[in-house]
Amino acid sequence: MRQSLLVAFFCLLAVQVAESLYRAVPPEANYNFTEFVNSLNYPVEEHDVVTADGYILTFYRIQAKNSQIRSGLQPVLVNHGLLDSSDSWIINVENQAPGFMLANAGFDVWFANNRGNKYSLGHVDPVNFNSSDSNSAFWDYSWQEMSEYDLPAGLQYVAQQTGKTVHYMGHSEGTTIMFAALSRRDPTIISSLGKFIALAPAVFVQHSTSVIVEVGGWMKAGTVLKELDTFLDRKKFGWMTQKNRNRWETICSVAIDICIERVRLLSDAKTSVDNTSRFPITSGHYPAGSSVQNMYYWSQMFNNPDFSMYDYGHDTNIQVYGTPNPPVYDLSKITEPVHMFVGNYDELAPLSDTSNLRSKLTGSSSVEYRTYELGHASFIWGKDTATYVNDVISVLNS
Repeated sequence: MRQSLLVAFFCLLAVQVAESLYRAVPPEANYNFTEFVNSLNYPVEEHDVVTADGYILTFYRIQAKNSQIRSGLQPVLVNHGLLDSSDSWIINVENQAPGFMLANAGFDVWFANNRGNKYSLGHVDPVNFNSSDSNSAFWDYSWQEMSEYDLPAGLQYVAQQTGKTVHYMGHSEGTTIMFAALSRRDPTIISSLGKFIALAPAVFVQHSTSVIVEVGGWMKAGTVLKELDTFLDRKKFGWMTQKNRNRWETICSVAIDICIERVRLLSDAKTSVDNTSRFPITSGHYPAGSSVQNMYYWSQMFNNPDFSMYDYGHDTNIQVYGTPNPPVYDLSKITEPVHMFVGNYDELAPLSDTSNLRSKLTGSSSVEYRTYELGHASFIWGKDTATYVNDVISVLNS
């Protein structure tokens, strides 16, 4: 009897401790984009953007705090990085969140969500492209398809909705897809694009020390990853159940050092410049999911000194491209001005690689290259993003 009482007591104690720990999780960790924006009294709209190959992308639109959405403002489309979503532009403290800062500076801010993240899981053919099926054809994509389909569809949609050319600010993979589009001289992009702001531009990553990129390319680990996930009937990458996400939210709320190391594995983290006190909230929003094929592409990029299209292998390359090797994007064909904002502490796209990118932009009418005391992810959730965002605003207003 006494033993049973002791067991019951410790079970109740364990439940109370678990509930107490979970109550430590900030509620914002589980807000979706609209809930987060509404909680701070910003006006918000949700838009469906359909790509030429049938993917349904969710875009969001906000304007200044305590206002209403109105026409006539200059639109800026912001696009997230690898494994990310629109959330990362707003989850920092309000006066350091780039999305809110742009809105309060008077811009009409639109937020992209590329195919396969948590907000963009729809398709016009849900039977054959079912995102809930981990082995569906829905997941047969990489950032190459984002550049060829998602980016032009999104930029054209915002231009049509606003009647203006659209400034574009990408972070990490959000820059990769724009550099590829401009290299191939995509007419939809060229006709709709205003200024191009590239934050932590990720085109060359041969010198990356980011664990997820380095391990993906090291000793053909990318190939192993691809084969393993195919064997397990999984084409999705970076996805967690809500239960597992809640566990990480709890861990980040009570053991921040573990949380910091987790973020470091997925991107990079530097406590001197990153707002790690927000990581309990960040953990509820990042990672937001992608495909194994996309991750495999990044492992290819780590091992390839050229900025090349996706390598399907000899035989499929001949079928797709007409050549045994994938074509190389010719960066010298880019004629538009490029504004590069890079971080001195960036581990995923270090200075040596962004400098290499800069040297390839020989056809651009002007290349601005600014450095900041930031890491790769710091552009989104750094302690002092205002330093670079104020410079971005100056560029957009010039």
